[in-house]
Amino acid sequence: MKIEFKTFEKLSSKEAWEIFKNRSEVFVVEQEWLACDIDKNDLKATHMIIRNENEDLVAYLRIFEIDESTITLGRVLTPKEFRGLSLGKELLKNAVEWIKLQYPKHDIKISAQYRLVKFYESFGFNQYSDVYDDDGIDHIKMIIKSNADSKI
Repeated sequence: MKIEFKTFEKLSSKEAWEIFKNRSEVFVVEQEWLACDIDKNDLKATHMIIRNENEDLVAYLRIFEIDESTITLGRVLTPKEFRGLSLGKELLKNAVEWIKLQYPKHDIKISAQYRLVKFYESFGFNQYSDVYDDDGIDHIKMIIKSNADSKI
């Protein structure tokens, strides 16, 4: 496995295409999310990519600063053909570790799909909102406080 963290400017054209293609397949086609997936946050995000030995993108997420005390991550995905290999766990473990090293005084906030609450709790995230609808999918806000111990 190869783990990469790249700003938008450092992505090649092919890498950007590969990211947007996979996000479209997962969020728009599979989950029928009827919103524009590509947004201005892509320009300021650090894009985390995990590749296998064949250089296939096998897991992805993006990370960006919301304000001077908060980081978020999102667009978490594993392409359908690579699911069931615990790549999501590897992705989150490495993302949280990287964020804590790069932004040690920042809280990490996410908007998680509600069906994945237990998954995110296993990395130290705690719920801090009620369940809400986000374009037809139940979500909940979760956080890792910068002074909290992570359960990685």
